[in-house]
Amino acid sequence: MANMDNIIEPDRQGLWIAATFIIALLALVVAIVGVTRTNDLTYMTQTELLLINDKIEAIQTGAPPAAAPAATQE
Repeated sequence: MANMDNIIEPDRQGLWIAATFIIALLALVVAIVGVTRTNDLTYMTQTELLLINDKIEAIQTGAPPAAAPAATQE
């Protein structure tokens, strides 16, 4: 029976290490992009909720609602 201690052939071990390193770097980049997008989405959602809260408070107190920023008007 063949010795199965090392599945990767010794002459191709460097290639496997390089390929694994590149895949790990790609996974890191994808994770960083995902965290950044989630952070941006969370910030936008919280901003919208604060604007909605201001409108609700204005309606409850009877005061006219504050003007929305130009970026949110369509």
